[in-house]
Amino acid sequence: MLSAITRQWCSPPTSKTIVTTLENTNERTCAFILNRPMKNCLLRSKKHKAYSPQSNNTGTELLRETSAKMANPLQKLVSEKKDMVETVMEVFEQGAEVVASIAGDLFPVFSIAAPIVKLALDNVESKEAAFMKEQFQKVRDRLDVVSEELQRINEEIKKSGVDSTYFPVEENITNQFRKYMDILNAKPKFREVKKKLFLEHFAKTGGDKNINTLYNVVMGESFSGEPLLEIILNYEEKNRRVMEDFCARLKKLFCIALIALLGHAALKGYDEEDDLLKEWGEKMKAVQSKMNAVIEDCIVSFPKQAEEDSRRLVRDQQDLTNQQLADAMIEKLKKKYDWVGWSVRIFKSPSGLFVNKRDFQCATGKNRFQVPSSDEKLNVWVSYSSSPEPVDKSHIQQLIQSQKKLTVVGVAEFLFEKLPGDCVVHTIKSTKDLACSWSFEDELHYWEEHKNFYVCVHSA
Repeated sequence: MLSAITRQWCSPPTSKTIVTTLENTNERTCAFILNRPMKNCLLRSKKHKAYSPQSNNTGTELLRETSAKMANPLQKLVSEKKDMVETVMEVFEQGAEVVASIAGDLFPVFSIAAPIVKLALDNVESKEAAFMKEQFQKVRDRLDVVSEELQRINEEIKKSGVDSTYFPVEENITNQFRKYMDILNAKPKFREVKKKLFLEHFAKTGGDKNINTLYNVVMGESFSGEPLLEIILNYEEKNRRVMEDFCARLKKLFCIALIALLGHAALKGYDEEDDLLKEWGEKMKAVQSKMNAVIEDCIVSFPKQAEEDSRRLVRDQQDLTNQQLADAMIEKLKKKYDWVGWSVRIFKSPSGLFVNKRDFQCATGKNRFQVPSSDEKLNVWVSYSSSPEPVDKSHIQQLIQSQKKLTVVGVAEFLFEKLPGDCVVHTIKSTKDLACSWSFEDELHYWEEHKNFYVCVHSA
């Protein structure tokens, strides 16, 4: 169902004067209402009221009845969108990975901004409108939650020179949205005043220039030329989770910007809501595509980046014991690449004239790399799997025991040949400084000593 809703949200609606509802509730379109007949009727009602200040009870009742009829299409639209908005907010609760990756998921939220503010100014109260107002505020509140990683990103943005564009825009958008919410939160008698303050503030702070500037910065169409997401991607060294956090925050910022923009369009009465929804529906697709690209880059390029991260850590932590270094590497790797299973083995090469260094260790299979060290005798091996499978430990032991002569090289090659599927096999002679650490669950990783050497096995 989520994918079906997502497809609906990604398609900007066409101009309609009534709300169209499909028989199947789950297949409702994200139609948007300009409701021009309602607007004309509202103007006539206002004129009637202006020329008849001493209106009798019959006139008052007629005016109320007319207002109720006018509000019905907007109330109906808000009511129909409630389920969709609830689904969006459920997505928000699932964390940055989901928010960053689902295309168009914000569309139902910001597309309701114009009807909500119209209902508020008409003093039409409903539980659906109250619910929508609450959801708007939730999106805004989530922007206040800034992790350490995002604070670090903000510092890097300042260094990059984009800060002179990005931070003022972020502040203006946040304040425009706050002024919009002031209208919804105001008591009926103060709403016209809050409307005036919102319109004045919106114009004074640059109007729609803010959201357009934000879009240009994200897409790389600003004067600096380099897209904001590329700056963060390089600074964070392709850290997937940090990029997802930043993308999720950007989408929420776009969302409140669009709520304010569409609310402004509704209040000005230029009948621009449809055109804005269509324009920004397409632009948000482009933003989502840019976000998908940087996150996919993090996922696809993780082996190369992990190798670079490991090399730097080994270089900078030369005072650690082998076991401490192995544990530190696993902590680093599993934190940054938490969707991947990791295994690290560290040991020293034997010394002496009569030692056969070829028979000391043997590594087979793909998804592995050796990390260089300033200590030529130090061997640091890393292996991994992004889709690990359980290993049959009893079968591995049976295969080893079936060999008449156990050698480091012979066992590694025999296991690699006989074990099903792609796997990593690494055999290492037992020494006192041999260390191993892994992030795999126990059923996914084999590490046991046989005779005078250790055997490491996991799926590739």
